[in-house]
Amino acid sequence: MKIDDKKQLSLQSSFAFAIFLVFILLTVSVSIILYSSVEENSISQFEEKMDQTAISVTHSAILADKGLILYEKAYGQQLEDGFVPFLEAYEQSGGNPAAMDLDALRSEIIRSSDWEIDLYIINESGVVESATFEPDIGFDFSTIPKFYSSITKIREGDEFSADRVCASLSDPKCGKKYVYMPTPDHRYLLELSFWSDSFMEGRKNFPYTAISDMLMKDDSALRAVSIFDITYRRIAGHGASVEGETLAHVKQVYADWLGFDVVDKPNEIITRYIYIDLENEGYPSSSQMNLVGEIVFSTQPLQDSLNLLRFNVIFLSLLGIGIGVFFAYYVSRFLTRPLNAIISDIDYIAGGDLDHPIREARSAETETLRRSVNILVERLKSKIQMLQKTSGDLDSELKRTQEAEKSLMSANTKLGLLSSITRHDILNQIHALSMISALLKENLSEDGKAEQPLRIMDSVIATMEGQITFTREYETLGSKTAEWMNVGLLVTEVAEGTAFRHIVTEITTGSLEVFADPLLKRVIFNLFDNAVRHGETVTRMTVSFREENGGGLLIFEDDGCGVPENMKEKIFWKKTGKNTGYGLFLVQEILSITDLTIRETGTKGVGARFEIGVPEECYRFKE
Repeated sequence: MKIDDKKQLSLQSSFAFAIFLVFILLTVSVSIILYSSVEENSISQFEEKMDQTAISVTHSAILADKGLILYEKAYGQQLEDGFVPFLEAYEQSGGNPAAMDLDALRSEIIRSSDWEIDLYIINESGVVESATFEPDIGFDFSTIPKFYSSITKIREGDEFSADRVCASLSDPKCGKKYVYMPTPDHRYLLELSFWSDSFMEGRKNFPYTAISDMLMKDDSALRAVSIFDITYRRIAGHGASVEGETLAHVKQVYADWLGFDVVDKPNEIITRYIYIDLENEGYPSSSQMNLVGEIVFSTQPLQDSLNLLRFNVIFLSLLGIGIGVFFAYYVSRFLTRPLNAIISDIDYIAGGDLDHPIREARSAETETLRRSVNILVERLKSKIQMLQKTSGDLDSELKRTQEAEKSLMSANTKLGLLSSITRHDILNQIHALSMISALLKENLSEDGKAEQPLRIMDSVIATMEGQITFTREYETLGSKTAEWMNVGLLVTEVAEGTAFRHIVTEITTGSLEVFADPLLKRVIFNLFDNAVRHGETVTRMTVSFREENGGGLLIFEDDGCGVPENMKEKIFWKKTGKNTGYGLFLVQEILSITDLTIRETGTKGVGARFEIGVPEECYRFKE
C-alpha cells in the first residue's frame, strides 16, 4: 500500500507540474500578446496625435496668413495713392532718377500720417538705382531669380501691385510692406516700403499659433510650438533666439522642403519640424512667405501609460499563475488515481491487442475518457482495415499506371521515330523537287512564260522546307531537363559566330545564371539573327539584366530601325515575318517551358528592345 501510495503521489505531482507549466506558458503568452498589442496601440495613438497636431499647426498658420492678406489689402488704396506724386516727380525729371529729390518727395507723402515710408527706383537690370534708404542702394534683385522675374513682369505692365510684409534687404529683423508701380516708359519700377506702429500692431491680431495655443491646454504631451520665417527668425512661440541645432534644423527644412523628427531619448522629448507652404503666385515675395514649424512633444505621458500597463500585466500574470497552481493541484488530485488503470489498458492496446477492453473508471471524468478511448480504438480498427484495403487498391492502381507509362513512353518513342523518318523522306522529296526545278530552269530558260511558275514553285519548296525544319526544332521542346546556364557565356558563344562578328556586343550580366530549357542558346541566336535580318542598320547589341517586382528582366537591345508599334505583338505569332515566320514564335515557346516571358518594348527608329521576364526562382548570381 505504501509503495502504491508513493507511486500515486509521484504521478499526481508530475501531472500537476505539467498542468502548471502549460498554464504558465499560456499565461505568459497571453500577457506578452496583450502587452504588445496595447503598447503598439498606445504608440500608434501617440503618433497619430502628433500627426494631427502637425496638421493643426499647419492649418493655423495658413488661416493666420489668409487673415494677414486681407488685413494688408486694407492699406492697398492708400499706398496706391502714394504713387501719384511719385509718378509726377518722375515725369518732371524727364525720366531721369538722378534729377529726382526722393527725400523731399518722401517728406511730402508722409506729411499727414504716422507712416514710415521709403522710396526706391529699380532699373531694368533689377538694381536699386536710387532710394531714400541708403543701405538698400545698389542691391541687385537679379540674384533672386524668381523675385526678379516677378518684378520684371510688373515693370513691363501698367498696373499697381502690392506685395506682402517681408524682411528688409539690409535688416532681416525688420518687416515692411512693399508696393510697386511701373513707370509709363517701363524703364523703371517705382517701389514704396511702408511701416507704422499701428499697422504692425494690427498684424498681431492674426497669430500663427492661435490654434496651437488651444491645443497645448488640452494635450499634456504638447510642450511648445514655434514658427520660423525665411530669415530663420522665431516669429511665433516662446524661446531664445534661434541658434545651434535648432537653427541647423530650420535651415535643413527650408533647404529640403521636408519635415522630420528629432528624438531626444534622455530628456523624453520628440521635436517635429514641419514645412508650411504659404506660397501665393499673386505676390512677388510669395516664395519668401513659407514658414517652418517646430512642435515639441513630451513622451513622458506615453511612458507613464506604458509603465502602468506593465504593472497591470505583471499583476494579472501573477494572479493567473496563482490560479494555475490551485487548478493544477485540483485537477491532478482527482484525475490521476484511476489514470494508471486506463494507462495500463492502453499499453495493451498499443502493443497490438486492439480487442483488449478498457476497465471501468471510478470517476465520471475518467469514465468519459474510457469511453472515448474505446470509441477511438473502434475507429482505429476501422481505419486500419480501410487503409489495408486502400493500400491494396493503390498498389493495383500503381501497377496499372506504371504499365500505362511504359506503353506511353514506347508509343512516344515510336511516334518520334516515325516523325523523324517521315520528315527525312519529305526533305528528300523536297530536295528532289528543288533539283527538278533547277533542271526545268535550264531547259526552259528561253521560255519566259515558265519563269514565274518556277519561281512560285521555288517559294513553295522553301516554305515547306522551313516548316519541316521547324517541326524538328519544335519536337525537341521540353524533351530535355531544364538546367542552370550562364547567360554571359551563351551570349559570347553566339556573338563570336561568323554571322554576327560585325556586331559590337556589350554584356553586363556578370555571373548571372538562368534556369531554362537547354535550347536557351537557340533563343539568343534567334534574337541576334532577328536583329541582323530585320534591323537593317544594326551595329551594336547590348545585353543587360535588372531586378524588379520580385523577378528580373534580361534585356537585349540593338541600334537598328526598331519594330513598328502595330507589330510588337504580331512578331511572336507563327508565320509572321519576312523569312520562315517561326523564329520569335519558337523563342517564346522555348522560354515558356520554365515560365519565362518575352515582349518587345523598343522605339521605332531607335532600335529593338526585347525584355525576357525571369521569375525570382529562375535566376541567380553565382559566387
